[in-house]
Amino acid sequence: MKKMVIFMAEQSKAQKASAARKTVDKWKKKKWFNVTASKIFDKRPLGETPGEKPKNVLGRTMKVTLDTVTGQRMKRDYAVSFKINDVQGQTASTVISEFAVNKGTLGRTIRRRNSKVALVDKVPVVGGEAMTTVVVITERKATNIQKATIRLMIKEQLATLAGKDFELLAQELLLGNFSNELFKKASKIAPVKKVIVAKSTFTQTK
Repeated sequence: MKKMVIFMAEQSKAQKASAARKTVDKWKKKKWFNVTASKIFDKRPLGETPGEKPKNVLGRTMKVTLDTVTGQRMKRDYAVSFKINDVQGQTASTVISEFAVNKGTLGRTIRRRNSKVALVDKVPVVGGEAMTTVVVITERKATNIQKATIRLMIKEQLATLAGKDFELLAQELLLGNFSNELFKKASKIAPVKKVIVAKSTFTQTK
């Protein structure tokens, strides 16, 4: 019985050592790929990701704050997810798959005297749809009629982006005049404090 226990113990040690060697060997085979932001951000470096082969890193996402790729500190409240869609050599290119504002930003902006008018809408884009949330915060409490009118304005404004590539839609929502134009229109209905594009997520059609 003693011999059997010793044999099993030695066998277990050998298996652990073998598993450890395999893990080390697996990491030795991995290479580091340089991940770059999408074209609208001039392919700025995002970081690195390990992989044995290019196909192993395709589809991975890397999340950074927007100021990382724009250099604009005022954009730090947004987090942007970049999805790897192509690998050339050691460089992994990406496209935007999602962006969202920090929840704390909304919380700091909304007060009891304000009204939060939000709309979540599916915007058809090339290859899929963009589930997008836009929030208009009024300076004072808005009436139900004012809220309904502002929601309709948000929907109409989003409709102007339909049919675009998600990258271009994201560019317009994050860096373009979308918020300013909506601010001007909504201000004719009720005094507006701020317009925030809270989130947009790309979903590929099957």
